[in-house]
Amino acid sequence: MKIGIPRALFYHRYGKFWEVFFQNLGVEVFLSPITNKAILEDGVKNISSEVCLPIKILIGHVRNFKEVERIFLPRFVFLRDKLFACPKMIGVPDCARFVSHFPIDSPKIKNNLFLPHFLYGIYLTKNPLKSLFAYLKARPFLRFPSQPPSFPKEEKKIGLISHFYNLNEDYLGKEVIRFFQEKGFLVYTKEDLPISILHNKDGFAKNIRWVFERELYNAFRFYLDKLDAFCFIFSFGCGPDSLIGEIMEREAKEREIPFLKLVIDEHTGKAGIITRLEAFLDMINRQNGK
Repeated sequence: MKIGIPRALFYHRYGKFWEVFFQNLGVEVFLSPITNKAILEDGVKNISSEVCLPIKILIGHVRNFKEVERIFLPRFVFLRDKLFACPKMIGVPDCARFVSHFPIDSPKIKNNLFLPHFLYGIYLTKNPLKSLFAYLKARPFLRFPSQPPSFPKEEKKIGLISHFYNLNEDYLGKEVIRFFQEKGFLVYTKEDLPISILHNKDGFAKNIRWVFERELYNAFRFYLDKLDAFCFIFSFGCGPDSLIGEIMEREAKEREIPFLKLVIDEHTGKAGIITRLEAFLDMINRQNGK
């Protein structure tokens, strides 16, 4: 059996887990290439303009497979406490089926990662013990950090508040990470924090019913009195991010902490991003009196 996994969207959090899971099932795993311009353009052509950029990129990856038998694209409905993914993400496997060259398997993720993967492993191998063993071997790759990172006083520190599928995407967030690291900043993201912080229900966070936006807000609140500035990266057309971004910007402004909202879409070019980041860097330096 040859399974294709698109190197986009949820792959950027669960990718290693899936690779190890399928390898231990004895399934041959094929990854789509790192995102490039051709993949992006193909995704844009084959999905509605209403969806956000990460989903357009995902569609391009789905269509890029040439020699697989099936494509694995789980449907993330909710992860815990009935905190939902956004509706477009829940529906993306259906959109992908219309444009894919191969069958798409989409086990539903509802408050539990074990059961859908276990059952899917049985579906592929007809062997419950093998499926259980594969899951147990892969499970360590689901872990988050057990402790928050350190915050050295003498270092410049910036929080890049964005989803893992934006920041880990070469075509999107990695350019921003590289920029600040080259300028001497320590970069902090929500993926550096324990899950207990990201899923905290205190204060305004309990009102946020989108799982990944609650993570964004909790990361921002945790970092708020520890970092020098924030850059919030989100996709054009993302309603939940637009709302959370507005709230975070107001809270940062009240504390006079520099805060940049960087909107990205398929028309965003590297030069435009760098120009905005350099202007933001000037603002940080002015505020710090440098």
